[in-house]
Amino acid sequence: MLNKISVGLIAVLLVILVIPIAQAVDQNVSITATVDQVLTFNLGGVTDVYFGILGAGGTKYASSTSMDGSTEYYPAHLMNVATNGTGGYSVAVSGNTLTSGVDTISPLIASSTPTPGTEQFGLNVGWTTGSGEATISYGTFGYYMFNSGDTIIENAGVTGNDQYVLTYIANIAPLTEAGSYTTTITYTTTGHF
Repeated sequence: MLNKISVGLIAVLLVILVIPIAQAVDQNVSITATVDQVLTFNLGGVTDVYFGILGAGGTKYASSTSMDGSTEYYPAHLMNVATNGTGGYSVAVSGNTLTSGVDTISPLIASSTPTPGTEQFGLNVGWTTGSGEATISYGTFGYYMFNSGDTIIENAGVTGNDQYVLTYIANIAPLTEAGSYTTTITYTTTGHF
């Protein structure tokens, strides 16, 4: 015989058995995105620099603002580089030394200070802002060099804007052949993504 407590307990058990048990079902959503590689590079809008008339008595510095060049230290132009590449970037220089027909002004194949009275053509890379660095041969203040194909700047990481100043020097010997000397230098920036 069932008493009231037993009937109530059976009713509660029936209610528990009738109420559905909540279930959880998981589903994953795969989300992807791509960030494009970015590498920006410019020479500050400068495409021409000038030494003017060279003489054996003193070093000339190229200028982007005076066709006469300068007899005192004078940065010719800026270089700006930025990248989101986690491996950074590098900048290489290529081209020839100053040339007039078959005559040339000897490039500085080893990092050196200017020596008036000796044929020399070279460049120096100074750093102004950012995290990149000129290579030691090109980045030591007052020392110049020019070897076509050299890497002149390196940065191993992401950078918003690295800025450099480039300076060019020319010296001639007393018997350097007369002529109009020119060259075109190419800077190649490579992103390391």
